[in-house]
Amino acid sequence: MKNDKNSRIIIAAGGTAGHIYPAVSIIQYLRENTPQAEVLFLGTARGMEKELADKLAIDFVAVKASGFEACSSRLKKIMIYSRFLINFLAGFFSSLKILAKFRPDIVLGMGGYVCAPVLCAALFLLIPVAIHEQNSIPGRLNRFFSRYSACTFISFKSSEVLFPKKSRTVFSGNPIRRSVRNFYSEKPQYAKFGLESGRKTIIAFGGSLGANNINSAVTGIYEFLKDSEKLQIVLISGNRFYEECLQQLKSAAKPQDKLIFRVLPYVYEIEKLYRIADLAISRSGAITVAELDHVKVPAILVPYPEAIGNHQLYNAQYLADKKMARIINDADLNKNVLFEEISSILSAENDFAVSKNKTYNPGEETEDPAAVISGYLTGGPGIKKALERKSS
Repeated sequence: MKNDKNSRIIIAAGGTAGHIYPAVSIIQYLRENTPQAEVLFLGTARGMEKELADKLAIDFVAVKASGFEACSSRLKKIMIYSRFLINFLAGFFSSLKILAKFRPDIVLGMGGYVCAPVLCAALFLLIPVAIHEQNSIPGRLNRFFSRYSACTFISFKSSEVLFPKKSRTVFSGNPIRRSVRNFYSEKPQYAKFGLESGRKTIIAFGGSLGANNINSAVTGIYEFLKDSEKLQIVLISGNRFYEECLQQLKSAAKPQDKLIFRVLPYVYEIEKLYRIADLAISRSGAITVAELDHVKVPAILVPYPEAIGNHQLYNAQYLADKKMARIINDADLNKNVLFEEISSILSAENDFAVSKNKTYNPGEETEDPAAVISGYLTGGPGIKKALERKSS
């Protein structure tokens, strides 16, 4: 590994925000702290990674990749495996060309199907690879590539024993976006979302793609809260569910209702909502959990039931153990259960405090995970600190 400021680094990530935002966080950190380093971002053309890279002026190249979907049909399985193989081979050979041209010192895989062809190409060319696991239960790809990686960054200390070569793991935590990390510097902007400063604010979202079950339960509680002058709700529905949620709200709302209820398809500047939120309702993807842990917004978490290894439940339990979250199983979620949980939380002032960033101390900062990871990628002191912390 070079120990200079001119490192050439490839970072691969794709699919969902849970993989993409940590990758972007590291790229932003490198830009600010090691501007001489050359960074190339690899992802798929159809994911949100390309849109975000364009928005942030990040050098980006698309690579073909696809994954597996659970299904019972034998014919469909054959089609899925065939598509995976075709896209993998196309992605592998295009990655060989990209890597040979860019000549990186290291390739970092942040998760998503795109990492399979990219990391395989790097290993074929004898380029060092590192991986980052966001979740408490590692995915299949990361378990496989951890056998060959120079370093496996983990976000939960309990994950270490789940990797074949645990001696190569380094606890880094989950990189969160700079804007979220610095969310407290934001002035509360209620008017931006059509809200009022005198009300308690509930934000609800189901990840970058949205979650129909959460949307249905949240829109369903409108009938119970329609006369409330003390509450307001912002539902981030996901683009694919936006029109449906708007129609449900339109059907339920009456001119005399006092509840403020806003539906948005997606919010890039989630830190502005964290700044004014008293309670969050969401899935428990790793980055959501890391962000909620940082901003100290109490939450009702609904783990995605199809997550591999049920890792979202374990992610959620991390916050529940810290008395920062309560968990509702997806199968149990409906408007009645959600309303009862919200009522219980908002009326409680003991172990589950609901007050705007009540426990957040802007002077109480932990080491930035992006700094730990970036330090390794550039051969700097960040990895030394991480290894010292691991051995102590």
